[in-house]
Amino acid sequence: MNAGNGYRWTILGLAWFCVFTFAIIYQSIPPILGIMIDILRITHSQAGGLMSLFALPAILLSIPGGLLADRYGTRVVGSASLLVLALGTVITALGDSYLILGLGRLVAGMGTAVVVIVAPKIVTTWFRENEIGSSMGIFNTAMPLGTIISLSFMGMVGLQFSWKGPIWIGLAVSMLALSLYLLLHRTRSSDGQIKAAPSGLVASLREAGTGIWWVGLSWAFFNAALISFFTYAPDYFVTRGKDISQAGLQASYPMWGGLILSPFTGIVIDRIGGKWLFITIGCAGIAALLYLISWFPGQATLISILIGVFVAMVPPAVFSSPADLLPERLVGLGFGIIGTVFGIGVFLSPYAVGFLRDVTGTYLWSFTAMAIFAILGVIPMLLLKRQLGKTKGSLK
Repeated sequence: MNAGNGYRWTILGLAWFCVFTFAIIYQSIPPILGIMIDILRITHSQAGGLMSLFALPAILLSIPGGLLADRYGTRVVGSASLLVLALGTVITALGDSYLILGLGRLVAGMGTAVVVIVAPKIVTTWFRENEIGSSMGIFNTAMPLGTIISLSFMGMVGLQFSWKGPIWIGLAVSMLALSLYLLLHRTRSSDGQIKAAPSGLVASLREAGTGIWWVGLSWAFFNAALISFFTYAPDYFVTRGKDISQAGLQASYPMWGGLILSPFTGIVIDRIGGKWLFITIGCAGIAALLYLISWFPGQATLISILIGVFVAMVPPAVFSSPADLLPERLVGLGFGIIGTVFGIGVFLSPYAVGFLRDVTGTYLWSFTAMAIFAILGVIPMLLLKRQLGKTKGSLK
């Protein structure tokens, strides 16, 4: 080990800030969705496509990125991915056409696809032996906080400084993340040292097994529902009479639960286990509430807050699962598998939900689709539980 035990918390903070940066940039579009639709004269599905394009590279790059992080270490791979993320954000900020905006989001997504693999791998490397649930609980407050800030304030920034204002803020945050990463990152002795690793991608995937794919599939459906909600909820609440800042704030309420309760969830996971059950209950609860929100718009605030309780159950359980299911030398690959399936889910879902809005002229069927996505996340966990029961495997 190249650093003392206390450095673990510094590296956790660094990994946290990388994912916070991802959240700020990813969620900079939904608060200004209506502004972009009006100024650029694009449809709801095209606007949702900017979210989908950001997620597309995860489908192709997550597994290679995980293998590279396993083999060459998180410092080199993480630095390169943060640089690409910043480059893509520059292209988006300078764009004046939908084509250039799409290109910028695609390039930024290429960097993000690897950032979100490297960051949890760093945490797993330093906390695998103990406190993995607690550390992942803290780690997973980054996405909620970044989302809350974006949804709550980026709309006002867009109104004051044009729709490009939030994108320039995202660029500044990404440059800060890159600088901190180069300054603070240190490598643990096992990082980037694959010992007796299977040769080739196919052999590595075969050794990883199917359990990690089930976790990834649940994560994909969970995010398909939530990312669709965060993409269109601000616009939905505007149609219900909220101004743009109020709509963004209300859309962020599900993330408040994740921000406040995720560390507690991680502690409980460390003590009692049951990761698969946390994911199952979380997805089922979110599905029920998303279905209700368009039927009871007068109760949307309460429902949005309750969604956050169930949101907090899922990420700590998902991100601490590779430590149980895989040997240390394949953890990066494991997060790559999770990222690949995640990418498919969040690439397809915003476009599909936006298409339903365009075709029907109402958000009723859009929220129904979100609920279906969430409930589908339960099925892989039931299959995983059955598989582990047959093989006497462990997902603590």
